[in-house]
Amino acid sequence: MQESTDSFGYWLRRRRKALDLTQEALAARVHCSGFTIRKIEADERRPSRPLADRLAIALGIPEEERAGFLAAARAVRAVHHLPLAVPVSVTGVEAPVPAAQAGRVADGDGMPFVGRELELGLMDELLRRATAGTGAVVLIEGEPGIGKSRLIREAAAVARARGLPVFQTNCYEIERGIPYQPVIALVSRLLDDAWTAVPGGLSAVSLAELAGIAPAVAERFQELPNLSGGFPEARQARLAHAIGQLIEVVRRDRPLVLVADNIHWADEASLRVLHFLARRSAEVPLLLIFACRDDALETDERLAGFAESLGREVGARRVPLHRLELAATERLLASLGHAAGLAERLHRETDGNPFFLTSILHAFDAGELGPVGPGPDGHALLPDTLRTAVRGRIAQVPPAGRTVLEAASVFGGRFDFDTLLDATGMPEPELLDALDVLARRHLLREVPGEDSFDFSHDKIREVVHDDLGSARRRHLNRLVAEALERRPHDASHERDARLAEHFVRAHDWPRALRHLVVAASRAQALFALRDALDLFDRAVSLSEAHPGALDEVALVDLFERRGEARVQAGQTDGAVADFGRVITAASASGDEARARHARILLGMAYRRADAYEHATQCLFAVLEQARAMHDPHQAADILYHLGTVAWSTGRNDRAVGFHAEAVHLCEEEGFRDLVAVQAFHGRGESHFASAEPREAIACYARSLELARAIGDRSYECENLMMIGHACTGTRGIGDYARATATFEQALSIAEAADLQWHVAPTVLGLEHVRACTGHYGQAWSGMRDMLATLESLGQVRYQFIAYAVIGQLLLDLDLAQRTAEFMDRAVVLARDTGIRYWVPTIEAHRAVALARLGERDLVPRLRSVLDETRERAERYHLVRCLDGLAEVALASGDTHCVHACADELCALARAGGLRELEATAHRWRAEALFAEKAYSRAEAAFLAADAIARDVGRMRLQLDVSSGLARTCDALGRDDDARRHGEAARSVARAIVASLGSCGLEAGLEVGGRSR
Repeated sequence: MQESTDSFGYWLRRRRKALDLTQEALAARVHCSGFTIRKIEADERRPSRPLADRLAIALGIPEEERAGFLAAARAVRAVHHLPLAVPVSVTGVEAPVPAAQAGRVADGDGMPFVGRELELGLMDELLRRATAGTGAVVLIEGEPGIGKSRLIREAAAVARARGLPVFQTNCYEIERGIPYQPVIALVSRLLDDAWTAVPGGLSAVSLAELAGIAPAVAERFQELPNLSGGFPEARQARLAHAIGQLIEVVRRDRPLVLVADNIHWADEASLRVLHFLARRSAEVPLLLIFACRDDALETDERLAGFAESLGREVGARRVPLHRLELAATERLLASLGHAAGLAERLHRETDGNPFFLTSILHAFDAGELGPVGPGPDGHALLPDTLRTAVRGRIAQVPPAGRTVLEAASVFGGRFDFDTLLDATGMPEPELLDALDVLARRHLLREVPGEDSFDFSHDKIREVVHDDLGSARRRHLNRLVAEALERRPHDASHERDARLAEHFVRAHDWPRALRHLVVAASRAQALFALRDALDLFDRAVSLSEAHPGALDEVALVDLFERRGEARVQAGQTDGAVADFGRVITAASASGDEARARHARILLGMAYRRADAYEHATQCLFAVLEQARAMHDPHQAADILYHLGTVAWSTGRNDRAVGFHAEAVHLCEEEGFRDLVAVQAFHGRGESHFASAEPREAIACYARSLELARAIGDRSYECENLMMIGHACTGTRGIGDYARATATFEQALSIAEAADLQWHVAPTVLGLEHVRACTGHYGQAWSGMRDMLATLESLGQVRYQFIAYAVIGQLLLDLDLAQRTAEFMDRAVVLARDTGIRYWVPTIEAHRAVALARLGERDLVPRLRSVLDETRERAERYHLVRCLDGLAEVALASGDTHCVHACADELCALARAGGLRELEATAHRWRAEALFAEKAYSRAEAAFLAADAIARDVGRMRLQLDVSSGLARTCDALGRDDDARRHGEAARSVARAIVASLGSCGLEAGLEVGGRSR
């Protein structure tokens, strides 16, 4: 549609631009909102007569042309005669003030900036350092009204004057229960600045993480991966990293300023993100400015912990703000033209609180307070409290303005014009006029660049809201909530949390509960688990306090949902209680299907908490029910879980039976769904634990086929990962090329589909392959980093896998002392958690390390561990224990034990097709024969081991066998053969040492000098 060029709005916009004014700047000069200016320039409204008078002055309209201007503004005559050119000297119009100085002269409330020169100087210095490439983080602390937000605005003005982009977010009390709300606002502002650069600067997974909190990302980028629900801690960490990447895209190799005001009202998840960004400030030119109330630091343990940890960051500053000195009060009043004698009186009345001062001065300027009494008795005609001062200002507002203030106070945060219009039911012109009045009186302000409004200070909001009667407050909250409900629905989780809060305050319990549950579930999906549980807890409390607000079915759903969130957060006891209530309620209503489902959830809660005995008892109980109900599908499902629990506790003897029965049921009934996928996968795990890798691979392949048929990427990934493990090392078939290919394929799926549960064991498997094939430096870096990640996430089960592969790597490099240290850590972890996962292998690593350090009498302890693995049918641990026992026994001179271990290893290897294990068995037999001086037989055994080791590609085994052959040939007097095998051993050793590079490890390899 073509724009009219003869309208008042069109002329106003051209005149404003000729004066080089923004809409916000013009609005500030005429004491109205920027929203009003936009409406006038769009010809959607006409200025009132008082506003038109102020516009004439601000726009420099000459006196002789004022009447024509007013007539055009009020649509009485056309505008073509109005001047567009701006005189060199414009009467009544201030010259533009540079950005760096504008805030220092006067803020939006018209008050000069005084008394904070040192603090602003610090900000200026930190901005200078940021420009030079050094980041920092600042925490501004102080009481309400002390000037924290004003200092931030001044610092932002200085930053913009230096050409630095500033992105600010604010926290509100009503939004404290909304996960990531201030972060969402910050991300939205960053995205607005960098939409075109985002696709090339962020990965698809990072974009998907951002889409979880910012729906605009999902709308703009359609092909984003679906993110999994595994590893909540990892998801939170990755969201923070995605925000960090977004900041880098926005930064574009320039310094950046990020501001978060009122963080005492930030939610837990947001504080974590802010802390992550604070840590980044030490690495990049990023200045972060946070502000909070000092009383909250004393009463809020969560915030105090945040501030304490913030103080440990490099370049962190805590800036406490104190009340103004008398001299600063005198400068403030002098700059405003007040009598000198007033400063001392005002300072005494306000005790130097800046907001208190400005509130009283605004009341004076508006004629809302009488003159100061001169009496020597100190009788105060000024308000004696801040609340009274604010009430005095509000009392002078016209009735329509007070109506707007009351409704605005109920919003609790920023509010937009349309929602306020809906909530108040006022005619649009009346609401616009009321907003203009409130802006002129510095009670409300328009948020720059956002078509929204806010109170000029939170204390004004508090006073207005607190003075509402309870009935009036409930009524307004209902109006606001219903107005928000009528707005077009979006996917943002904060909508439901905010609606829940308003309906709670309106005492509309059914609608409050409905929105609380939705908000809690949304927070859970975003892995803000503490915030989700707070919302679920609040919903449960409300439902108990107001019986009947939820029907019985919805109440049971609530407890089940909270139980699932508690499981995810690791709160097993709470989850057990919730699932118990679900079971009781479902049983009482005769809903046995739901009761069984809840019992399965209960069993899996125990399993996730590594409370395996309880998990087994619970799952056995529901298995009996499924069998009694002749439900083979559910029985197969439960049997899989029972087998997994048994396998995790080291009872593979039981796992074999559970998984075999599950597979039998699936084949008999023809199941091809997820239950069948799980059953074959579980059967593969029990085969693998029984040192039967070929059979395991066959089961994994069948499960993989079924998983692909139903599109289950998780089991597709896990089956590939386990095929990789079944191809690797002494536990597998010794096919490292296939192992590498399947691990890489599994990792690709895990990363693309965000299968966090599978990333760690896949990465560790791949790094183990690299170590076995001679890439020790790369493997060490990957294993160490993954262990650190798992420790930070509290993932105990996978830490044991990391310790197991790290132990093998360090032993390969003859670093016995470091091996013992790592294995001691693993043993302590197992003792503290009660988890036996991978412990036999770790004990074997530890015994070998101690033997190499010279400790004796290790055979009995290792035999005890070996007996446990036999009892539990854990052959995948048994083979490592036999391998370790052979070395420990050889060191103690017990060749009979070494022969026995070698014989058993050889039998296991040939039965299961474990080629590398067979080579290991030949090697130990050769070492025993060499110790017995049966050199010819030793050479034959070494040669058998050498042929397999070279074919498999196991570097350390090649080194040991070549070294053994060199010693044997030397003993046989064949010097040329001894030199040839010795050089082969040294060549392998040099390759291993070279592979370490700069990873921080130095191998302790001794070639030909002693036997391992």
